[in-house]
Amino acid sequence: MKKKKISAIIMTLLLAVFMCVPAFAEDMDSAGNVFESGDTVSLPTIPFFGGFIAGQNVNVSEADAKGSVMAAGQEVNVGTSSIGESLYVAGNNVSVSGTQISGNVWAAGNNISIGEETSANGVYAAGSNIVFGGTSNGFFAAGNKIVISGTVNGDVSVEGEDIEILESTVISGKLTVKSTDDPDIADGAQIGEYSHDEIADDIEDVAEGAATAGVFSVFLKKVTSCLYWVAAMAAFGMLLVWLFNDDLDRALAMIKEKPGPMIGAGIVSWICIPIVIITLCCAYLLAPIAGMLTLAYVLVLCAGLAFAGASLARFVFPNMNPFLSALIGIAVLEVLRMIPVVGFIIGIAADMYLLGYVVINRWSHRLQKKSEEVAGGENTL
Repeated sequence: MKKKKISAIIMTLLLAVFMCVPAFAEDMDSAGNVFESGDTVSLPTIPFFGGFIAGQNVNVSEADAKGSVMAAGQEVNVGTSSIGESLYVAGNNVSVSGTQISGNVWAAGNNISIGEETSANGVYAAGSNIVFGGTSNGFFAAGNKIVISGTVNGDVSVEGEDIEILESTVISGKLTVKSTDDPDIADGAQIGEYSHDEIADDIEDVAEGAATAGVFSVFLKKVTSCLYWVAAMAAFGMLLVWLFNDDLDRALAMIKEKPGPMIGAGIVSWICIPIVIITLCCAYLLAPIAGMLTLAYVLVLCAGLAFAGASLARFVFPNMNPFLSALIGIAVLEVLRMIPVVGFIIGIAADMYLLGYVVINRWSHRLQKKSEEVAGGENTL
């Protein structure tokens, strides 16, 4: 159940990124697709092929889509519409009613409601509270409370804590329930086959898992994971020493001589670069630049801990072989990174260390080049 909830959260977050954009476009493109975004938005009532809509309050009413529709927002309402392929919805409160969907419904959110007059091939929902009263050929849901009152011409699989099957429910296939408590199934509900697997509470799962595995097993897994990452990061550190030995020295000198600018540049760049990437994604022509910047940013984050360990180790072991000191520094930081909370802080600090050095170093080179150009111009005169 955790994996399914995590998938739903990821889907919601990815779609929610587009809610930060003031607007995509207001007109249908040459392919017949519609893109809308803003505070309060809706899709047009004229026929179109596919639609993407995101905002604070999203309304898809009387829409006629030949293809798929994607909708994301705080409040998402889909009603009296026809969708030729699948519907993808994500938000805090999601409501789908009176809509005919030839494909599937993929829904993620806090409160999800699929109304009585809604039909789809399959319904797949993940959220906190899920209510299904429509018609489909298959139904799957994972959440906290799930209430079913509709018709499913096939199998139903639900996983959660509080499961309720109302009297009007018709399930021609097999009903599979995984829940912490026995599901509440009304006497009048029509169900082909039925199976129930009781799952323990998350806290009980952790306690039982710890008791079964034993302290030694848990400790062994931690040690194995730590050794793997120490070896991997150490190998990467050796490559850094070989290729960027001078940069490691300059970074150490910079943090000792100019700690303020380097730390400030690291913090600002760590926060602002993702914002810049999202902003660039809003403009179609600047999307390739956003992609290259994203790749560079990810590479810096991957190298942050190895770079910081190899560089800062020279402060502690100034006369030691650079490869050996790098190995010790990286190993120490990697072991500390395995400590909860402390490790998270160390990882961020290491990334900021590298980002700060790169920004200040590039800026210094720029100023030096500009000074040389000015000096060259004066000499020419």
